[in-house]
Amino acid sequence: NTTNLLHLLSTKLNMAGGGKVRRMLVNNLLSILTIAGVIVGVICGYLIRSSKDEEPKHTDELIKGIRIPGDLLLRGLNMLVLPLVMTSLILGLAGNKRGKFNKQAGITILYYVSTTLFAAIIGLVLVSAIQPGGRAEGSKGEELGVRNTTVLDFVGDMIKNLVPANIVAMSHQKTRTTYDHGVMEEPVEGMNMLGVIFISITFGVIIMANKEECQPFLDFCLSLNVIINKLTRVVLWYSPIGIMFLVMAEYSVSDVSEYAKEIGLYVVTVLVGLAIHFFIVLPVILFALAKKNPLLYYKSLLPAMATAFGTASSTVTIPITMKCVKKAGVSEDVVDFVIPVGATINMDGTALYEAVACLFIAQLNDRELTNPEIVITALTATVAAIGAAGIPSAGLVTLVMVLNAVDLGTEHIALILTIDWLLDRFRTMTNVVGDAVGCAVIEQLAGSSCPRSGGAGDEEKFLQLKNKEEDNNHVDHAVHVGA
Repeated sequence: NTTNLLHLLSTKLNMAGGGKVRRMLVNNLLSILTIAGVIVGVICGYLIRSSKDEEPKHTDELIKGIRIPGDLLLRGLNMLVLPLVMTSLILGLAGNKRGKFNKQAGITILYYVSTTLFAAIIGLVLVSAIQPGGRAEGSKGEELGVRNTTVLDFVGDMIKNLVPANIVAMSHQKTRTTYDHGVMEEPVEGMNMLGVIFISITFGVIIMANKEECQPFLDFCLSLNVIINKLTRVVLWYSPIGIMFLVMAEYSVSDVSEYAKEIGLYVVTVLVGLAIHFFIVLPVILFALAKKNPLLYYKSLLPAMATAFGTASSTVTIPITMKCVKKAGVSEDVVDFVIPVGATINMDGTALYEAVACLFIAQLNDRELTNPEIVITALTATVAAIGAAGIPSAGLVTLVMVLNAVDLGTEHIALILTIDWLLDRFRTMTNVVGDAVGCAVIEQLAGSSCPRSGGAGDEEKFLQLKNKEEDNNHVDHAVHVGA
């Protein structure tokens, strides 16, 4: 009887327009579960904290147990960083025209990397000015493990880490110069992200120039990328549970009101940065370089903006973005090349968010980053954003990479996870609009003879396989959630 009643109710809802409501719930289920996890975590954490005075010993043991599911989420994110970044960069480069970059492809990549780096710099300036995590006290630097090194040491370490002595060891080891027992160079625990990025780019360029000989390795990378994207989705669907326990553990030992203030300032910092890039930087670039009216161009992009905000995925938004940009008057051959590339490497909003998040966590730890470390943060945030998958909350995976680059722990990442579901939508919308602006600029600078990203031969096979895999992911996700 209950089954029949539910079926009847579902039929009535569909007849009354309930199908739209159900589709909306299905499409936003991950965000809804994440919000629910945050709320439950805050409430339970507050209750545990309130009972700590009565049973301090048992409460401490309970908190240790609570941390385990949250630690599983952090370990899962760490696990995905290396293969996700390597396969994304290799495939992104190898998918270009055979043998060499042409003029349009070079301008496209240079433009996207430049705007992404500029967005990261905006984030660093704002977070340094607003100080959402509180002002760092330099006296605590040594206690927190800040290295007593010079600018030359930092530059030397960066150069040495670019060329790892052992490709396998770079996954868990990097070079660091210390003054503990005289000047010495020693390997330390931690992923060598600079080496990972350099090796990935080198592999991608070589594969691009030697497609036929390297096709088996390219097929392997494509298959691995499919596997990693599947695993990423598994981790992201587990994230509401992990976030709930992370928040619960964090709030059970901390002052909720204090963190509410810090999170509020952090959100304001990110949103102000995204607003500056969205409403000032991109329109100025559009008007100055593409000679287009920003208001009219933005108006034509409204469907793409709405889709990006609703799905929090630049990959899902690609068809809508391409349609909107073509309608705005950009030539088809430019759109067909620039938008797919932009969805892979143009992550202005993500770079800004990761730069702000990194300094925010440093401020929470009373850790004052040195100027070389800030430069490393900007560069790493840029490359991490480029290596991020175009799926919801994938920036969380690469955020771990940025934190590792400057030796920051992930113990305060729970604070960022509590609000990431909302910020993810704003930064994805910024990413998509940046892609669209890039189309107009590149058409003006390089003409309308861009290589078709769906060209013949290996390139067509590569992109068809990748697009088919992405489409299947969304279909499987919808069917799974609907079931």
